[in-house]
Amino acid sequence: MTDNLSALSSRHFVSSDVLDRVAQLAVTVDCDSTADRRPVLRELANEGVLDLGLPGSNGTYLDQVRVLAELAGACMTTAFSAWAHRMSVEYIAGYAGEGFANLAAKLRAADIVGSTAMAATFRAASGQDELTVSLSDHEDGTYRATGFISWASNLHDDAVVVTGMLHNGQRKIVTFNIDQPGVEVLHSEKLLALDASQSGAMRLEDVRITPSQIVDVDFVAFVKSVRPTFLAFQSAFCVGLAAASLAAIHELRGVGVSLADRLAENRSELARLSDQLEQVAVWLDHREGEIPLNVVRLRLDAAHLAISATQLELAIRGGQAYSAKSPTARRVREALFLPVQSPTEAQLQWELQHSV
Repeated sequence: MTDNLSALSSRHFVSSDVLDRVAQLAVTVDCDSTADRRPVLRELANEGVLDLGLPGSNGTYLDQVRVLAELAGACMTTAFSAWAHRMSVEYIAGYAGEGFANLAAKLRAADIVGSTAMAATFRAASGQDELTVSLSDHEDGTYRATGFISWASNLHDDAVVVTGMLHNGQRKIVTFNIDQPGVEVLHSEKLLALDASQSGAMRLEDVRITPSQIVDVDFVAFVKSVRPTFLAFQSAFCVGLAAASLAAIHELRGVGVSLADRLAENRSELARLSDQLEQVAVWLDHREGEIPLNVVRLRLDAAHLAISATQLELAIRGGQAYSAKSPTARRVREALFLPVQSPTEAQLQWELQHSV
């Protein structure tokens, strides 16, 4: 295919002004949990690049993949926060129906930030675990949510969370606001990277949920439909991170020549996975026939590539890159997050083994 992601294209989908600011702030954002990503999310929304592929947008899922890859090349924290928000837009604007039109509009504009807390939901759908939050009936016709969400990001006070909950043995897709009574956010402290992503856990205790906060979808069909998008967008920021590391290796000198084969292998893998990601993105735009390849494998391979490429950049650039504030060191730490991000490497391997 032309305009391949492996070169990230000469066309930038994010404006150069925004992308430059994102890159300039990457060092601060990486290690400062108080660095707020909401302003840049609003800038991206104003540019129309956080709802690409959805009805009413000015682009495609392929364009959205390229946006996330571009952001990851400049700052993985920003790409990660944008991904978490974009998935919330996907759930609400793409599937929730007219009753959620107002919320969908606010999310698309990034007037409020979205938090995708779907790790347990996807694990439940694949048979690995059960949902960790339960809904109980209340006498006024509403529900009460109680349980624990072990990981989510964009946990700002004004965020809306989308997650799965269990009601009388039935799995439901539910939204709630972080500022609702009974929601306790337990922020993770001093992450190795992505410290400004506002990530952590949530404890819910008798949180009031109205019927209007429950998305009227078939749980299994919903998960089956959104999961390829979820994994493709994650693969996009893996590819973007890998591409940034490989682009930082300008030439091999001295003993670095001994790593030429590894560099060639990484570049070849970047081209291969970029082409696969493009195929999946094009399929997402049309949804015709079966998905062209195993997107679980794509996500796993993309994470492996990001780790390999960042480690190779460190090896080639040497001691100067070992400074904690260097772009190389930051990318190495960013890549270390990928094996533990949900779905974790172990979960992806489990799925592949049980899909045979």
